[in-house]
Amino acid sequence: MRRGDVYGFLGPNGSGKNTTIQAILGLVEPTEGEVRLLGRPARGPAGREGVAGFVDAPGFYGYLSARDNLKLLAANKRKGQPPIKQVLETVGLLGRERDKVNTYSTGMKQRLAIAAALMREPEVLILDEPTNGLDPGGMRDVRSLIDRLNEDGLTVFLSSHLLAEVEQLATGSP
Repeated sequence: MRRGDVYGFLGPNGSGKNTTIQAILGLVEPTEGEVRLLGRPARGPAGREGVAGFVDAPGFYGYLSARDNLKLLAANKRKGQPPIKQVLETVGLLGRERDKVNTYSTGMKQRLAIAAALMREPEVLILDEPTNGLDPGGMRDVRSLIDRLNEDGLTVFLSSHLLAEVEQLATGSP
């Protein structure tokens, strides 16, 4: 993959997209072959430095606010002040950051998941079906967010079982 492109990972349900993303993110070990990210083997946390994303439906503590969920995630961050306000602004949740996550719509939770991934300040963002379960307006919002992130130079790898989704977002070709 070239840096700065949006890549679509297309396939029907059950085709292995989720498992592949889990292997890329280090959640499962491949039984064969090797995952390489940013030109290096993706073994251990150091091998996945610069890469962030999520698999399946994002999970948060519903009784906490978006800000407090991000603070918990930032507790493991090794350097400097976490960019909580910046990522909330980027995904369009500033102003709702103190609301409990269990009051959020599915689209807002998807945007919060993207904010959580952006907290790591990645070079590559991996998104597993980021518009799954969203209404047309929510899909449009997430697509627009992905476009803006890509315009800012972020490489995005997204999976979908919808050809139209990939055609609207993908910019790169293998």
